[in-house]
Amino acid sequence: MRKIRQLYDWVLGWADSHYGTSALAALSFTESIFFPLPPDPLLMALSLGKPRRAFFFAAVCSAASVIGGVVGYTIGLVLFDAIGKQILAFYGAMDKYLLVQDYFRTYDAWAVGIAGFTPIPYKVFTILAGVLDL
Repeated sequence: MRKIRQLYDWVLGWADSHYGTSALAALSFTESIFFPLPPDPLLMALSLGKPRRAFFFAAVCSAASVIGGVVGYTIGLVLFDAIGKQILAFYGAMDKYLLVQDYFRTYDAWAVGIAGFTPIPYKVFTILAGVLDL
């Protein structure tokens, strides 16, 4: 827990930097793929520090997140055959993957849309959508 707190403090430290907007974009992009901390605290700190630029910060955050989602999708699409299948086989999870694949193929866009409102990280769904070539 202490490491997460240190990481959180490090993220908020960017709010006082000249690189705050760039850090927000990088954080939002990487969070869409693999990073464990959301960009929200930095977005809030930047927006509270410069309220007139709040919508600009939100736009940067959103755009970077969408681009990160596209990269996550591409990772799933390209790398699943190369390494994903071996990882699933190693953990004995291929049957679960096939079940999820069936659900995804049945509910495709609904599954991705609903994913944004679940506690499961959205990055899992974007990468999975790429894996399933949806």
